[in-house]
Amino acid sequence: MPKIVDHEERRRAIASAAVDAIAANGLSGVKLTDIARMAGVTTGSIAHYFSDKDAVLAAALEEVCTRLFIQIGEPDNPPNVEEIATALPVNDEKRKEWKVWLAYWGRAPHSEALAQIHRQFYAEIETAVAEDMEGIHPDPHMAAAAIIAAVDGIGTRATLEPELWPEARQVALLDQLISPIIASFSPQPAHP
Repeated sequence: MPKIVDHEERRRAIASAAVDAIAANGLSGVKLTDIARMAGVTTGSIAHYFSDKDAVLAAALEEVCTRLFIQIGEPDNPPNVEEIATALPVNDEKRKEWKVWLAYWGRAPHSEALAQIHRQFYAEIETAVAEDMEGIHPDPHMAAAAIIAAVDGIGTRATLEPELWPEARQVALLDQLISPIIASFSPQPAHP
Protein backbone atom coordinates (compact mmCIF):
# COMPACT_ATOMS: atom_id res chain seq x y z
CA MET A 1 0.00 0.00 0.00
CA PRO A 2 1.46 3.40 -0.97
CA LYS A 3 2.38 5.81 1.78
CA ILE A 4 -0.08 8.68 2.14
CA VAL A 5 1.69 12.02 2.23
CA ASP A 6 0.11 15.26 3.38
CA HIS A 7 1.41 17.59 0.67
CA GLU A 8 0.76 20.80 2.61
CA GLU A 9 2.51 19.38 5.67
CA ARG A 10 5.50 18.33 3.53
CA ARG A 11 5.71 21.78 1.89
CA ARG A 12 5.67 23.41 5.33
CA ALA A 13 8.38 21.02 6.60
CA ILE A 14 10.57 21.96 3.63
CA ALA A 15 9.88 25.67 4.24
CA SER A 16 10.84 25.18 7.91
CA ALA A 17 14.05 23.47 6.87
CA ALA A 18 14.73 26.40 4.53
CA VAL A 19 14.33 28.77 7.49
CA ASP A 20 16.92 26.75 9.43
CA ALA A 21 19.28 26.63 6.45
CA ILE A 22 19.00 30.38 5.82
CA ALA A 23 19.58 31.13 9.51
CA ALA A 24 22.71 28.96 9.42
CA ASN A 25 24.14 29.99 6.02
CA GLY A 26 22.55 33.31 5.11
CA LEU A 27 20.22 33.89 2.20
CA SER A 28 22.93 34.13 -0.43
CA GLY A 29 24.78 31.09 0.90
CA VAL A 30 21.86 28.68 1.19
CA LYS A 31 21.69 25.78 -1.25
CA LEU A 32 18.90 23.40 -2.08
CA THR A 33 21.11 20.55 -0.87
CA ASP A 34 21.30 22.26 2.57
CA ILE A 35 17.54 22.58 2.69
CA ALA A 36 17.03 18.98 1.55
CA ARG A 37 19.46 17.67 4.18
CA MET A 38 17.75 19.65 6.96
CA ALA A 39 14.31 18.51 5.77
CA GLY A 40 15.42 14.89 5.50
CA VAL A 41 14.43 14.69 1.83
CA THR A 42 16.16 14.67 -1.54
CA THR A 43 16.50 17.69 -3.80
CA GLY A 44 14.19 15.82 -6.17
CA SER A 45 11.54 15.79 -3.45
CA ILE A 46 11.89 19.55 -3.10
CA ALA A 47 11.38 19.88 -6.87
CA HIS A 48 8.16 17.89 -6.50
CA TYR A 49 6.74 20.50 -4.09
CA PHE A 50 8.34 23.72 -5.38
CA SER A 51 8.97 24.95 -8.91
CA ASP A 52 12.43 26.34 -8.14
CA LYS A 53 14.72 27.68 -5.42
CA ASP A 54 12.97 31.07 -5.43
CA ALA A 55 9.67 29.34 -4.64
CA VAL A 56 11.31 27.58 -1.67
CA LEU A 57 12.77 30.90 -0.48
CA ALA A 58 9.36 32.58 -0.80
CA ALA A 59 7.79 29.76 1.25
CA ALA A 60 10.50 30.21 3.89
CA LEU A 61 9.70 33.92 4.10
CA GLU A 62 6.00 33.15 4.50
CA GLU A 63 6.84 30.65 7.24
CA VAL A 64 8.90 33.25 9.12
CA CYS A 65 6.15 35.84 8.75
CA THR A 66 3.67 33.44 10.26
CA ARG A 67 5.96 32.50 13.14
CA LEU A 68 7.12 36.00 14.03
CA PHE A 69 3.96 37.96 14.19
CA ILE A 70 1.04 35.58 14.52
CA GLN A 71 0.44 36.63 18.13
CA ILE A 72 0.31 40.37 17.45
CA GLY A 73 -2.84 40.37 15.39
CA GLU A 74 -5.02 37.93 17.31
CA PRO A 75 -8.61 39.10 16.86
CA ASP A 76 -10.75 40.51 19.64
CA ASN A 77 -7.83 41.06 22.00
CA PRO A 78 -6.61 44.59 22.62
CA PRO A 79 -2.84 44.53 22.06
CA ASN A 80 -0.70 44.39 25.19
CA VAL A 81 3.04 44.59 25.71
CA GLU A 82 3.44 40.94 26.77
CA GLU A 83 1.60 39.67 23.71
CA ILE A 84 3.48 41.92 21.31
CA ALA A 85 6.84 41.08 22.95
CA THR A 86 6.39 37.47 21.81
CA ALA A 87 7.39 38.67 18.33
CA LEU A 88 10.76 40.01 19.54
CA PRO A 89 14.03 38.03 19.30
CA VAL A 90 14.06 37.21 23.02
CA ASN A 91 15.34 33.63 22.69
CA ASP A 92 17.42 31.49 20.32
CA GLU A 93 14.45 30.37 18.23
CA LYS A 94 13.14 33.91 17.75
CA ARG A 95 16.64 35.23 16.99
CA LYS A 96 16.95 32.59 14.25
CA GLU A 97 13.64 33.71 12.76
CA TRP A 98 14.69 37.36 12.91
CA LYS A 99 17.98 36.55 11.14
CA VAL A 100 15.96 35.09 8.31
CA TRP A 101 13.45 37.97 8.35
CA LEU A 102 16.26 40.52 8.07
CA ALA A 103 18.01 38.54 5.35
CA TYR A 104 14.94 38.98 3.19
CA TRP A 105 14.77 42.73 3.83
CA GLY A 106 17.91 43.21 1.77
CA ARG A 107 16.61 41.10 -1.09
CA ALA A 108 12.95 42.18 -1.20
CA PRO A 109 13.56 45.57 -2.90
CA HIS A 110 15.05 43.65 -5.83
CA SER A 111 12.50 40.84 -6.01
CA GLU A 112 8.88 41.67 -6.73
CA ALA A 113 7.75 38.26 -5.41
CA LEU A 114 9.47 38.77 -2.05
CA ALA A 115 8.39 42.42 -1.86
CA GLN A 116 4.80 41.30 -2.41
CA ILE A 117 5.03 38.80 0.46
CA HIS A 118 6.35 41.58 2.72
CA ARG A 119 3.59 43.99 1.67
CA GLN A 120 0.86 41.39 2.13
CA PHE A 121 2.19 40.34 5.51
CA TYR A 122 2.46 43.90 6.84
CA ALA A 123 -1.01 44.73 5.50
CA GLU A 124 -2.54 41.70 7.25
CA ILE A 125 -0.86 42.42 10.58
CA GLU A 126 -1.68 46.14 10.45
CA THR A 127 -5.29 45.37 9.62
CA ALA A 128 -5.59 42.84 12.45
CA VAL A 129 -4.07 45.21 15.03
CA ALA A 130 -6.12 48.15 13.73
CA GLU A 131 -9.32 46.11 14.00
CA ASP A 132 -8.54 45.51 17.67
CA MET A 133 -8.23 49.27 18.13
CA GLU A 134 -11.41 50.26 16.31
CA GLY A 135 -13.56 52.48 18.47
CA ILE A 136 -10.90 52.88 21.13
CA HIS A 137 -8.18 54.72 19.27
CA PRO A 138 -8.74 57.79 17.08
CA ASP A 139 -6.51 56.47 14.27
CA PRO A 140 -6.36 52.67 14.51
CA HIS A 141 -4.19 52.16 11.41
CA MET A 142 -1.63 54.75 12.48
CA ALA A 143 -1.48 53.21 15.96
CA ALA A 144 -1.05 49.73 14.46
CA ALA A 145 1.71 51.00 12.15
CA ALA A 146 3.48 52.56 15.16
CA ILE A 147 3.36 49.29 17.10
CA ILE A 148 4.72 47.35 14.12
CA ALA A 149 7.49 49.92 13.60
CA ALA A 150 8.47 49.62 17.27
CA VAL A 151 8.70 45.82 16.97
CA ASP A 152 10.70 46.09 13.72
CA GLY A 153 13.15 48.58 15.23
CA ILE A 154 13.74 46.72 18.47
CA GLY A 155 13.88 43.37 16.69
CA THR A 156 16.46 44.63 14.22
CA ARG A 157 18.73 46.06 16.92
CA ALA A 158 18.38 42.98 19.12
CA THR A 159 19.20 40.67 16.20
CA LEU A 160 22.27 42.64 15.16
CA GLU A 161 23.52 43.28 18.72
CA PRO A 162 22.12 40.43 20.85
CA GLU A 163 24.63 40.94 23.66
CA LEU A 164 23.38 44.53 24.12
CA TRP A 165 19.70 43.65 23.87
CA PRO A 166 18.67 40.95 26.37
CA GLU A 167 14.99 40.17 26.71
CA ALA A 168 14.46 42.57 29.63
CA ARG A 169 15.82 45.52 27.66
CA GLN A 170 13.76 44.66 24.59
CA VAL A 171 10.53 44.40 26.57
CA ALA A 172 11.29 47.56 28.59
CA LEU A 173 11.82 49.62 25.43
CA LEU A 174 8.76 48.10 23.77
CA ASP A 175 6.74 49.04 26.85
CA GLN A 176 8.08 52.60 26.72
CA LEU A 177 7.29 52.96 23.01
CA ILE A 178 3.84 51.42 22.84
CA SER A 179 2.36 52.02 26.29
CA PRO A 180 1.22 55.53 25.32
CA ILE A 181 -0.61 54.01 22.35
CA ILE A 182 -2.12 51.16 24.34
CA ALA A 183 -2.91 53.43 27.32
CA SER A 184 -5.29 55.31 25.07
CA PHE A 185 -7.46 52.19 25.23
CA SER A 186 -10.62 53.36 26.87
CA PRO A 187 -13.66 51.73 25.36
CA GLN A 188 -16.17 54.21 24.02
CA PRO A 189 -19.58 54.08 25.70
CA ALA A 190 -22.17 52.20 23.73
CA HIS A 191 -24.69 54.45 22.01
CA PRO A 192 -28.34 53.42 22.28
